[in-house]
Amino acid sequence: MTLATIAPLLISGAIGAALLGVISTEAMIEFVLAAGENPGMITFGAMFVASPIQWLTGRSQVRVRKYLGIMFFLLALSNAAMFVLETGVGAMLSAPFLIAGTIAFALATPLFLTSSRRSQRAMGMKRWRSLHKLTYAVAAALLLHVILIGDIGPGAVLITLGFIGRIPAVRRWLTSRAAQRRDNVRHIRWRTATAVSQAPNVRSDRRLNVY
Repeated sequence: MTLATIAPLLISGAIGAALLGVISTEAMIEFVLAAGENPGMITFGAMFVASPIQWLTGRSQVRVRKYLGIMFFLLALSNAAMFVLETGVGAMLSAPFLIAGTIAFALATPLFLTSSRRSQRAMGMKRWRSLHKLTYAVAAALLLHVILIGDIGPGAVLITLGFIGRIPAVRRWLTSRAAQRRDNVRHIRWRTATAVSQAPNVRSDRRLNVY
């Protein structure tokens, strides 16, 4: 979560530097485009793989997913804005990889706008969950985007792992591992509690033997 914050901060600094005249607009655009592409993919991939991690560990990743989702959208927004500023709106549909990226950004927008608890309450959890299943479509569009570019990086690998983790058989295996881990922890705690409860008796027996 901390690492996901670095790229937006750098982008904000570059935009501020351009507004102050420290760097040129062209340099700012190039920097923001570079800072938004791969970090954005990695951030989304980390968010997408968080659910399989939750099934494996048994620990809630809701806060992590929400934070990473917001960071991803901010990176995607900055990337799209700089691209439009450099080439114009029409260029966003000028090539297949750009169309895939535009679709991913468009589908991610309602997810960002409804990421708050207030939106959950207003929509109801059932409708909110149905809407946020668009995450799968965003993931698929992002994968297509980088495949068409020919730049398969860590973000694409994480997204792929997220899809693999959602295969029913894999999900059952992950949840069974989590259940097994919980049983092991309970067993260790039970053995520890039993040993502690028996310890005073052992000491008393030793004292009786001494005296």
